[in-house]
Amino acid sequence: MSESNQEKVVKSIIDYLGGKENISNAWHCMTRLRFEIKDESLIEEENIKSIPEVMGAQNQNNQYQIIIGTEVESYFEVLASKLGISGAESSSNGNKGEKKSLITMFMDIVSGVFGPIVPAIAGAGMIKGLIAGFVALGVVSDESQTIQVLDMLASGVFTFLPFFIAASAAKIFKTNQYLAIAIAAAMQYPTMTDAAAAGNIDAFHIFGLIPIPVFNYAGNVIPIIFAVFVLSYVQRWVDKVLPKVLRTVFTPTFSLFIAGLIAFIVIGPIGIHLGRGLADVIAWLFDVSPILAGVVVGTIRPVAILTGLHHAMTPIALQNFSDQGYDMLMPMMFMANMAIAGATLAMYRKAKSQNERSIIVSSSLSAFLGITEPALFGVLTKYKRGLLAATIGSALASAFISAFGVRIYGYILSSIFSLPAYIGEYFIFAILGIVIAIVVAYIAATLLSKSNEKLEPTGAKTELREEELTAVATGNYVAIDQVADEAFASKSLGDGYAIKPSKSEIFSPVSGKIKTVFPTKHAIGIETNIGLEVLIHMGIETVSLDGKPFEILVKPGDVVDKKTQIATMDIEELEKNKMDITTMVVVTNMEKVKSLPEATKQSYSAGEKIGDILPN
Repeated sequence: MSESNQEKVVKSIIDYLGGKENISNAWHCMTRLRFEIKDESLIEEENIKSIPEVMGAQNQNNQYQIIIGTEVESYFEVLASKLGISGAESSSNGNKGEKKSLITMFMDIVSGVFGPIVPAIAGAGMIKGLIAGFVALGVVSDESQTIQVLDMLASGVFTFLPFFIAASAAKIFKTNQYLAIAIAAAMQYPTMTDAAAAGNIDAFHIFGLIPIPVFNYAGNVIPIIFAVFVLSYVQRWVDKVLPKVLRTVFTPTFSLFIAGLIAFIVIGPIGIHLGRGLADVIAWLFDVSPILAGVVVGTIRPVAILTGLHHAMTPIALQNFSDQGYDMLMPMMFMANMAIAGATLAMYRKAKSQNERSIIVSSSLSAFLGITEPALFGVLTKYKRGLLAATIGSALASAFISAFGVRIYGYILSSIFSLPAYIGEYFIFAILGIVIAIVVAYIAATLLSKSNEKLEPTGAKTELREEELTAVATGNYVAIDQVADEAFASKSLGDGYAIKPSKSEIFSPVSGKIKTVFPTKHAIGIETNIGLEVLIHMGIETVSLDGKPFEILVKPGDVVDKKTQIATMDIEELEKNKMDITTMVVVTNMEKVKSLPEATKQSYSAGEKIGDILPN
């Protein structure tokens, strides 16, 4: 049987990520494949981006993200089978030895928990929007059995949201899913929810002494995430304490009892207050100035989607629905999507090929339907003016609807089809907000790009000139296709040359600015004055030495030229470890290069000119 297209794409992705053995973990959200990589220097990013089905790729929050779009789930199924993992095994915990910032860990957890359940939330939200539209237009009575049935389909997800959160969080924290759901069920048991609704008592008392505060946990997000986090530690501790013969029966018993009580007494109330606190901060911003709140959220939203931080808004919106019955953040997310669609559409008249036009139209349509990654990664990240225009449109439209108090009463995908959910008091302002978002973004993109008929990709230089290429070290010249590293020899990482050093000093082979210093110190990235990206890779397979033979003398942002020593490599130490000391210099964005110089001699001194790079 021949390989399917998805299998070919996934195989290429795995190869360009450095092979199966270089992938620590993999999972996905609604549009992205997410990876944790052992050695990031092995990633062939330009090749990944060249795959037609890939809309973009980036390293963000210690994750390597590959944007696939709405078909990501089917690609992940193929990926999981090739990597030998399952949905339950893949999580965002990553390498156990890797230290992460609190912000990174928080974003890992949020994206990991909400990514898998977004389809259920979005689907139910769309049905809620249709119900609101049908009722508002008088198509059907809100007391009809049709509406009652549809409402059951739409509201079930949100009423029992803690169950979904518990199952998803259990995968992240690597604990038993069914115990996690059991705790969610206990927190949402009618005895608790009825007491909270009646308001007759503030707390239950266990053993007549310990108070259990009464809260309605239905629809709440943060308490159950915290509760499952505690369960993961309790379960491991109980397993460790109990003899093996007793674990089958007593591990779940004690885990549920201990973690459940902690959730009721401590974690649940803390989660409720924290969730309300986050919502109160947003409410405070609206109280200070609704227009300012709109500008802030509208400006942040497009960039948040690019970086994957947009998931952080979801628990706040859900908390607002739970506490207030409505939310004002989601309408601004809607405006951002419409602005992205408008700015993307403005790029149509700048396209020079039918293929480009097709990409722009389909990406814009996708944004109108609530999926913005194709537009952002496929079009707007290439053109800084278009992205700026989308941000302007999003900020102005969000400020406008915020000023008039536009809100929504149920979670719904920010799509043009969600418009019926706004029918009512704020409908006209929602319509005007959409018009502002699309028109302002479209006009801004057109005007901002008018000064240059050919839109420049982000980071492009207006003046192109020859770039001098010099020897990175003193030693013997080696043709790049002759080095003992297939990734470099095949030129899949780019083209260039190599030197087998006889001296330990490593110099910059070009003039420019240090862009990257790899944590393992074996590789340095430089961006030249004309926008070429040059990778210096010291030795072959030297990443395994964790930087010990290298001393880095520069940091990101430093300006360098051929006289600048950027590193020292301990040749004796490398040879003692039987490492190949050949040092490679390659231009990774070869699409900007017309030709590279050829060597005219067998050996060079550090800083000696090899020739000139001719740019396109």
